[in-house]
Amino acid sequence: MAAAGRPALFAYTWPRPTAVLGYGQPVEDIDLEACRRLQIEVLRRITGGAGVVHSGDLAVSLALPASHPWAGRIAGLYDRFLGALGGALGDAGAEVRRPDPPSAKSRRRSPICFEDQAADTLTIGGRKAVGCAQARRKAAVLVHAAILLGLDADLYAAVFGVDAERIRRALAPAVTGVTPDDLAGRIARRLGEALDLAPRPPEAPPVADRFLDRYRDPHWAPLTA
Repeated sequence: MAAAGRPALFAYTWPRPTAVLGYGQPVEDIDLEACRRLQIEVLRRITGGAGVVHSGDLAVSLALPASHPWAGRIAGLYDRFLGALGGALGDAGAEVRRPDPPSAKSRRRSPICFEDQAADTLTIGGRKAVGCAQARRKAAVLVHAAILLGLDADLYAAVFGVDAERIRRALAPAVTGVTPDDLAGRIARRLGEALDLAPRPPEAPPVADRFLDRYRDPHWAPLTA
């Protein structure tokens, strides 16, 4: 859709806990044995950044034609996208904010996406609640976000081989008591207003297995009985 000249918004949840690595992230950043034991599939996304355990969150992706005014600058796209997300979360009762990013010298890159607080972040009470990333191609640009609506700190800790208290100190749900469908509707309205477009829900096409298989990490052995 974006390559054809039309912005497209996708909002979705995951049917079961799934670990997703950033495009260039080492698979050694996670505990594959723990993932096998807990029946957690491991995938790799097309955008950079660090790992996310999708469980109790809402994923939101906005695809734009490369010629769209929002698509020109990386920082500008984050500003507009997170502005709409922050507005929708505020409508739902959340008190999220953009943090002041650490300096390049002091910044410590974590293998866990939600431990990093940079310009592509929304926080609540000093803990990260929304993380974003982008992918840029010749014809289109994609920006996406993971919005925490719950937190299983023990599960997160097992996947990354860290203490659960470390997860609780770094992560927090953006808002509670709101369904993914309700929040997705609020986000669609806010982005529609910002883009000066009326959201129209299309019939979602099925995703072919050949596309899904591209993003399964080559180190991962599919879970079988």
